[in-house]
Amino acid sequence: MNQDQFFWLLFSFILTIMVFSYIFGDNPLFRIATYLFIGVASAYVFVLIFYQVLIPKLIMPIFTGDTTQRIIQIIPITLSILLFFKLSKRTSSVGNISLAFLVGSGSAVILTSAFSGTLLPMIDMITEPFSLNSLNFQKLIGGSILLLGAISSLLYFQFSTIITSDNQSIFSRFMHYSKTVGTVFIGITLGSIFAGVIISSMLALIERLNFIITFIYNLMSG
Repeated sequence: MNQDQFFWLLFSFILTIMVFSYIFGDNPLFRIATYLFIGVASAYVFVLIFYQVLIPKLIMPIFTGDTTQRIIQIIPITLSILLFFKLSKRTSSVGNISLAFLVGSGSAVILTSAFSGTLLPMIDMITEPFSLNSLNFQKLIGGSILLLGAISSLLYFQFSTIITSDNQSIFSRFMHYSKTVGTVFIGITLGSIFAGVIISSMLALIERLNFIITFIYNLMSG
C-alpha cells in the first residue's frame, strides 16, 4: 500500500467514523461530514453541468454555430438572465417567466415519461395474459391478480361519488370491498418498498463496517 492509497483510506475511515458518531446524537463531527458531503456533491454537479451542458450546448454554439443556432441560443440565455431578478424582492416577478417555463417544461417531460415509460408498459403487461393468441393458465392467473390490484388500488383513492337511492347499498358495498382489497395491495407494495430500503441500508452498513474492520486489521498487521 503506497502513501496515496493509505491517505485516502485513512480519510475514508475518519469520515465513516464521523458519520457513525450520529449514533450518540447530533454533534460537530457529524455536521462537518455532512457539510463536506454536500459541498463536494454540489461542486461535482456544478462542474458536470458546466462542462457537459453549458459549454457544449450554450456557449460553443454562439462561437461555432451558424446564424440560426445563434438566434436560438438567445432564448435560454434570456431565460437564464431573468432568473437573476429573483434575487431581489422588487424584481422577483420578472423571474417568474423563467420559473414558469421550467415548471411547465419539467411537468411535460415528467408526464410524458410517466405515460410512455410506466403507464403504457403497465397496460400492456396487464392485457398481455388475456391475449387470445397466447393463452396460458399461469399467465392468466397472474394477469388477473395484477388487474385486480390495479383497479382496486385506483378505487381506493376514490373519495367522492354520485350516489342515488337506487344504487346506494350496492355501490357502497362494492366500493367498500374494492377499497379493502386495494388496501391489501397498497400495503404489500409499501411493505416491499420499505423492505427494499431496509435491505439496501443494511448492505451499505455491512460494507462500511467491513471497511472499518479491514482497515484496522491492515493497520495493525502493518
